[in-house]
Amino acid sequence: VAACPSSSSGLGLSTMSRRCRAFLRRSLPCSACAALALVLAGCAPQGEPVEGCVVSGVCPASPRGVAKSGFTSNTGWSDGSSCCDICEGVKPVNCFNPATCGSKTGDGDWDYAVLDQIWLPQLCGAFDQGHDPTLTHAPGARCRADARTRGGLSIHGLWPNYVGGYPTCCRPQTVSPHMLPAPLQILAEQAWVDPTWRDGDGCAFCSMWAHEHMKHGTCMADDMAEYFNVTLSLVARVHERSQKVESLLEAAVDQPISTAAIEEVYLPFSVQVVCDPRDPLATETVGVFLELRTCWNRAPGFSRQRPDAGLLSQTPCAISLPPSCPGLVRVRQSAQASSALTL
Repeated sequence: VAACPSSSSGLGLSTMSRRCRAFLRRSLPCSACAALALVLAGCAPQGEPVEGCVVSGVCPASPRGVAKSGFTSNTGWSDGSSCCDICEGVKPVNCFNPATCGSKTGDGDWDYAVLDQIWLPQLCGAFDQGHDPTLTHAPGARCRADARTRGGLSIHGLWPNYVGGYPTCCRPQTVSPHMLPAPLQILAEQAWVDPTWRDGDGCAFCSMWAHEHMKHGTCMADDMAEYFNVTLSLVARVHERSQKVESLLEAAVDQPISTAAIEEVYLPFSVQVVCDPRDPLATETVGVFLELRTCWNRAPGFSRQRPDAGLLSQTPCAISLPPSCPGLVRVRQSAQASSALTL
């Protein structure tokens, strides 16, 4: 993915017919090649890219913020062409240890990154229970039967971090669908799934994708497409291990498994195994699996102007990251068997 040019196609994803979407999913996973394939297939943009996405009462000027349930009034479309600004009034540097991050500015000076992959069955279960672990959805969000998938691991986000803190909302940016070329959006639909939207619904853009880019991507890359390229590239690099973890988790529906069994898949690197403390099935000794986090160091050449995934290398997650899973974990039954990881 990282080798594909991020601006080879200006075709908007939400303007395509279902036939064209299906054709593009079968095309080569490179923006330039897929864009050419679309032209040859006679697939052209159709209609307004975000028609019908604006919902009255969403993205209010006041009050703003995230409720204790995790649902947020900041998610959605501000108008017919761009997303709500989730970063209004947010400070770019959050430092809990002045000795390690007291001089940080939020201008591309993060120390390491965390790739978070979320277990979609648990995300859907959390919605049903009335909370949102991702902090990216509007109140009342629920997983849909016609979503691309409700099973397996999927990207939650890629988060720049400091030692002892983190940057967030580093640069004000109006986010809209034209920032992601259609071929790149198609790839993201497969590995970065928001199961609260119908498969192929262009209105989903201003939900999880826009939130993650505004909050985290603006601290990592100047361009949204580059942030997505880096994220998708890292997911591809851990894909085989993610598949092994998915197999372990599917078995944990009937019988809890050890947290250590998940951690061993990623040796020699330590990872963070995160459980959902708000799930009613959680106990002190058996957690309910929610997310898996891998950590990545940056080489000196990595910058917002040159966000190259090849300059990131996996590293052990710091012990200072508090794991939320006890020694055993169980999972909720997948709503469907197919995995979100198809890269």
